[in-house]
Amino acid sequence: MPFSEQQKKLLSKLAAIHQRVQWMADEEARSAWAGGLAARGIFLDEKERLIAEAERILDELEQKSNARRT
Repeated sequence: MPFSEQQKKLLSKLAAIHQRVQWMADEEARSAWAGGLAARGIFLDEKERLIAEAERILDELEQKSNARRT
């Protein structure tokens, strides 16, 4: 079943969140070697916010998927 435009936008947003969280994880890993700020948790609040947003998007996609089935 093809995705609606709204679902495509949500998936795009989810992909952007994934890229940002992955970038932060990479920065934290690099920073751990150099003892930089990223290794000290400067991204923690933003990561938690992005993960919560990703969970909200996944819930919305699931609801839309279920609605289309009925």
